[in-house]
Amino acid sequence: MNIGLHHFRLVDAISKEGTLTQAAKTLQLTQSALSHQLKELERELDVEVFRRHGKRLHLSEQGTRFLRSAEKILAEVNTLEEDMLNYKSGKTSKLSISMQCYTAYHWLPAVIKQYKQRWPDINIQILSDATRRPLEYLINGDLDVGIVRTQMVNNKIKYEPIFEDNLVAIISKEHPLAQKDVIEILDFQGQDLILPLYDPSYQDTPVIESLIQAQHVKPKTLYRIHYTDATIEMVNANLGISVMADWIAEPYLAGRNIIAKPLHHSVAQRTWYAATCKQTPPIQNFLECLKIYFAGKEMAAQGGHVSEKPSKKVKLV
Repeated sequence: MNIGLHHFRLVDAISKEGTLTQAAKTLQLTQSALSHQLKELERELDVEVFRRHGKRLHLSEQGTRFLRSAEKILAEVNTLEEDMLNYKSGKTSKLSISMQCYTAYHWLPAVIKQYKQRWPDINIQILSDATRRPLEYLINGDLDVGIVRTQMVNNKIKYEPIFEDNLVAIISKEHPLAQKDVIEILDFQGQDLILPLYDPSYQDTPVIESLIQAQHVKPKTLYRIHYTDATIEMVNANLGISVMADWIAEPYLAGRNIIAKPLHHSVAQRTWYAATCKQTPPIQNFLECLKIYFAGKEMAAQGGHVSEKPSKKVKLV
């Protein structure tokens, strides 16, 4: 059968209005055009859809059956149109997010809360599985926004700078390097070094390790530990030194036998980016929330929360 959406709308309108004249007004058509469509439908179905009683039209038995399907189809079409409109305006959709650093997730709920206050119908998913390879998930279409510190050369990905942080050396107060004002890469020579795990196949060598290799520095021992808490406790026991972002280290400094020492300014600063492949309204709205959140905020705050005070350590780019 060659039946179009306009035929379903025609039967629905006539059944509600009762006459061709009123149905034509509802559908914003001429009466002759509507009459032509009705004849076209009845010819296609080879049945009488409406019977005339004076000026009014009443559904036939076959017409009643057609109307039942028309109501279901039109309801689904209306829902679809509303969903598409909401999607284009950024009112409803889903948004998947991931970070390139496990310890960076502590500030994400505050951003999500701010976002949900404005767009409550967006279903936000945090993909922790994508943490180690967010850019691959992004390219494959499994991730909408990746907060990353490294960039992959790929013209599909757009990078937008969000904030900057600084790397610091975490050292026991009893360690000889604790007396230095600034830590150099060469200071890691012959030291017990504690660094995070990373996947070499991802071509994402951390900046400190790249510099150690470039300057031919050989630590005495290199420990790789996944969890920040464990790293801090090893440093606290003077079993080695570590390097991490200042805002990650800050909550751990109080009450422990450790201090944070700045690295040389030429290697310390890092920029974090919001990486995206699509530019839908939900994604653009989330990026806007990120920028607002980090503007004038301080990442290295007590308890791992972002403070309201302006900071030179972390700034909106």
